[in-house]
Amino acid sequence: MASVERVTRRRRGAIVGLGIVVTLGVSSCVGIPSNGPVEAGPEFSAATETDTVFTPIGPQPGAEPLAILEGFIDAFTGTQGDYAVARQFLSSSFQAQWDPRHSVAIRTGSETFRVVDAGTMEYSFTTRAGLDAFGSYTANPLETQVLSYRFVHEDGEWRIAEAPPGIVLAESTFRTIFRQHSLYFYDLTLTRLVPDQRWFASGGTSTRIVNALLEGVPEWLEGAVVSQFPEGTALAPGTTVSVMSSVAQVELTSEAASASPRQRQLMKLQLSESLASVSAVGSVELSVSGSLLAVDPLGTDSPTIDPRVDPRPLVLRDGEFGYAAGEELTPISQVSQKVAELEPTSVTLSVLGNSAAVLAGDGTTWIVRAGQIPPRRLDTRPNLAPPSFDDYGYTWSIPRDHPDQLLVFDFEGAEYPVETGLSAQSRVVSLDVSRDGTRVAILLQTVEGPRLVVSAVVRDATQGYVATSLGPPIFDVFLEPGVGIDATWVDESSVATLEISGEVYTSMLYDIGGFAVPLGRTEPATAIVGGNGRTGIRLLGADGSVSSPRGSGWQRTSVTAEVIATQR
Repeated sequence: MASVERVTRRRRGAIVGLGIVVTLGVSSCVGIPSNGPVEAGPEFSAATETDTVFTPIGPQPGAEPLAILEGFIDAFTGTQGDYAVARQFLSSSFQAQWDPRHSVAIRTGSETFRVVDAGTMEYSFTTRAGLDAFGSYTANPLETQVLSYRFVHEDGEWRIAEAPPGIVLAESTFRTIFRQHSLYFYDLTLTRLVPDQRWFASGGTSTRIVNALLEGVPEWLEGAVVSQFPEGTALAPGTTVSVMSSVAQVELTSEAASASPRQRQLMKLQLSESLASVSAVGSVELSVSGSLLAVDPLGTDSPTIDPRVDPRPLVLRDGEFGYAAGEELTPISQVSQKVAELEPTSVTLSVLGNSAAVLAGDGTTWIVRAGQIPPRRLDTRPNLAPPSFDDYGYTWSIPRDHPDQLLVFDFEGAEYPVETGLSAQSRVVSLDVSRDGTRVAILLQTVEGPRLVVSAVVRDATQGYVATSLGPPIFDVFLEPGVGIDATWVDESSVATLEISGEVYTSMLYDIGGFAVPLGRTEPATAIVGGNGRTGIRLLGADGSVSSPRGSGWQRTSVTAEVIATQR
């Protein structure tokens, strides 16, 4: 038996339009783990239809099994014709069976090839992340994958007769070939658009996005979001999404014609927002059986997407609560004084600014409302984490030492248990509901270190949309070893964290369904809150300073505070 380790190797494929040769490493894939650490990477730009195209070379006459396997792996960069070049390395009986879109393993480090016997080879590599068949990205622990390939002689040449489904790509190659897109669904009230991040290879992107959207709500978002396409709706057989003069033409099956006028509006909006990341698409037309589907324009009741908040930090300072601009503090009518009187350590303000969830100075959770309604104490359990709030009027409260004892409270103080599925062995650092109310980000402290979990919020539409449970994690990663301090939603699809390791404070930006980006080291800090995108993040320093991102680090602003609040 022999093995060949390849640390770096010149690949034979050229890149059309760039005129350079690239170094990469790729191959097929197996099942992908569902959790683990996220590796930091550079920021990634929005997708376009004019991506880099690789043109790998097919099998050479007389090639031995090792060269055939290496060529097969090289050819995973060529997505054209449903990986037509890669299929040339397969036996005639296996070409149609192999499924390259089953999954993608994203590898790091060197590759190893081992000859098992005259007709079998193994390919080994270390994975760091992967995609499933629907384009969903999952980070996973660094672990070795070993794949087996069987060879046969066919017309005097070696060909691969058995191979695992899917492909493997080096991270740099993956970033070149694949682009990130957001598929959009609706919250249960049909008033908010909710993203689900997916990755698709370049070429035919619009068709793949539409097909994925028409597959319906993914398992990890069931009970939290809905689609507005009638059941069974699909792209018409034999059609693709064509783009003519910036108009994406989507031919649907007959089920789409049964949609009500309002459904048609929401269907079109779902498609328009999901295709917005494709640069060639400016608008969408729907048709059934060759006839345009009549869709009325959306009015003022159009669902919202990625809602904005006041760009000013919301703070408690010198016994006053309000929006800060330097030394000036603008109070919130009928709310600020009530909040300040509770001597809060944490505040979350509702989207309308007329109510707030407060962790008071005595460690209890309160709801504060505008008008003549006095503040109401909701939760007196010991050692509570800072509460969160959702736009259905529920305050979320959980003891730090009991992740399995999450309660939500309505305005009248009635409590409802929420099944979390979290281990009682971990400790809750922070809990934050997304602005669209469909997901929750929970920062935990475990024996392995800080762990960030994002799950869907399953709600009961028959009982005031109260949360009943958390779905399976959409995102589940262990941060760098250390102690978690805080986490916050930054926008509709990313969460920022603050942690300390030794005496070093650091922050990271995690894309829910993508890569992580370092936000840099910080001065000693106690809290992090989101704003409008990355530039709107604010850090509360241990000395009361408020800092904002600048370049690869942080810069102090003119604002000081004792508490910095979350705005919904």
